[in-house]
Amino acid sequence: MHNPKVTVLMPVYNGERYLRDSIESVLHQTYTDFEFLIINDGSTDRSVEIIETYNDQRIRLVSNEKNLQLIATLNKGLTLAQGEYIARMDCDDISLPHRLMKQVDFMELNTDVGLCGSWLEQFSEKGMRVWKVPYRDAEIRCEMLFNSVVYHPTVMIRKKILDDYSLCYENFVHAEDYALWTRIMDRCKVANIPEVLVRYRQHTGQIVNVYMQEKMASADSIRELQLNGLGIIPTKEEMTIHHNLSYSVSAGTIGYAQDVGTWLTALLGKNNVYKKYDSKYFDYLLHQKWFWTCNSLTHFGFPVWKLYRSSPVCKNYSLSLYQKIKFFIKMLIRYSK
Repeated sequence: MHNPKVTVLMPVYNGERYLRDSIESVLHQTYTDFEFLIINDGSTDRSVEIIETYNDQRIRLVSNEKNLQLIATLNKGLTLAQGEYIARMDCDDISLPHRLMKQVDFMELNTDVGLCGSWLEQFSEKGMRVWKVPYRDAEIRCEMLFNSVVYHPTVMIRKKILDDYSLCYENFVHAEDYALWTRIMDRCKVANIPEVLVRYRQHTGQIVNVYMQEKMASADSIRELQLNGLGIIPTKEEMTIHHNLSYSVSAGTIGYAQDVGTWLTALLGKNNVYKKYDSKYFDYLLHQKWFWTCNSLTHFGFPVWKLYRSSPVCKNYSLSLYQKIKFFIKMLIRYSK
């Protein structure tokens, strides 16, 4: 048989609860030229039994002799993949029927893009919401300094990029995707399709819920590496500030807000020198971080407004009349209390 255009790569470890929904969402894709590489990572439940009930020649089941855990299993999948493109899939999520078609069409038209994600819909027993992320390469790069805005369950990767530069998932536990995306960005463009292509199931057993502290520590290491690329060797205190900005932790005091302003000004200055990020998007992002910081301190009154306006981060941006009125009303109400 000819090599498929796409390899859908799905690791499975004790995923019996939602596995059928995930498998069937792939098998029912409108795009059909794919292999479905499912790697059983030492499951002890009925996962393999469920997979083997499907009589579809596109399914390629591989079983690890023991539990290798996610990073090693993903890298094994990258090696075994035969497709020109690798589409990631988790065993508890759902790909919408046109996902592969949309992403293949996009990658074929944009040959300079090596990584393509999309928006996604998070759903659970409590309801659903859509996660929208930037879709332009320049904007994605800026946002990645603070957080990954390419969602792992949605990605399609050009395998040639991985092979040509020997790229794989590294040992950034529970943030291995974030690390790989930053390395791919050094070699090619990245993009998101501004449309929901994957439904992301939220439940209590997910790694992101069980190992949040480890995930945040790994993510901080990736952020620090990106800061190094901007010519910055951050102190422990500066990394704390950057961490808090990444996770929207409010300032709390005027003094701390001043430190935040100093840090954002340093980022602005370094990028003016190194030109690593598109200034249109980067300057705007820093301004948004700064405005959010000051807006959380309106209970301190007019000094907060004065602090906000004094920052070089505000140089190229001015608030709309509506934003100013809203800021002052909030400040007057909270300060009077």
